Amino acid sequence: MVVADPFNDDKFWRVKVNGFSAVTGALVIALALVLLLTPVSSQFADPCGSVLVPTKVHYSDGAELVFANTPPCHDARMARLLYGVVVGVVGLIVVGFSLVMGRRRD
Repeated sequence: MVVADPFNDDKFWRVKVNGFSAVTGALVIALALVLLLTPVSSQFADPCGSVLVPTKVHYSDGAELVFANTPPCHDARMARLLYGVVVGVVGLIVVGFSLVMGRRRD
């Protein structure tokens, strides 16, 4: 009986990772998550929540009482969203760079 050894396959283990770039990319992605999960603040007293988890409150929109995120909080959240997305994309690029630069050339 012949059993295939998955640890003896050379093609599977050819990918190496550049450790410094991978750790740097992971830290940048963690920074993006912190930016997106930290509560934002507006100049008003109502709670805003974070970009990913907004806080909804009752407020008057003209003659109607609505349960939603207030417009100043929405503006503050959308301003932070741009920074969080840019930092996250940079982190993903750095992680991808670490995979490409760590490959062995045979």
